[in-house]
Amino acid sequence: MPTRILLADDHALVRQGLKALLEKQGFQVVAEVSDGQETLRSVEKTEPDVTIIDISMPVLNGVDAARELKKSSPRTKVVVLTRHDEDQYVTESLRAGVRGYVLKSQAADDLVHAVQEVCRGSIYLSPNISRAVVDAYLSKTHDSAIPFLGASARFFN
Repeated sequence: MPTRILLADDHALVRQGLKALLEKQGFQVVAEVSDGQETLRSVEKTEPDVTIIDISMPVLNGVDAARELKKSSPRTKVVVLTRHDEDQYVTESLRAGVRGYVLKSQAADDLVHAVQEVCRGSIYLSPNISRAVVDAYLSKTHDSAIPFLGASARFFN
């Protein structure tokens, strides 16, 4: 049975492109939504394995939606697909329960790898993001930087 994916991005063109990419790779896109509130409602109805979500969305942003999904649908893995590479977005997303963080500038292969890795129980971070998280941790600029990055974390460079 293919991995079931919900796409959450406020740009229809982005969702259409992602759907084509993912379905070509054998994934099943079960829903497309354009804001964080719709994401929560749709996850409840469709029960996807993975939700791919943008941070910058109307009504409820992607980080807050991920935080809610962690409570309401803990089985659904969340992968952020965003343009934001600043470490505060990354660390806040990971604290919210996000299991993958992919930059739109590196999207195609990165996104497919991210979905595969989070389905295996790992954490996936785009290469540039991996460096930011490690730097933040080493400089201790964030309280307990990312407490759950353990043996299951995989960084791809």
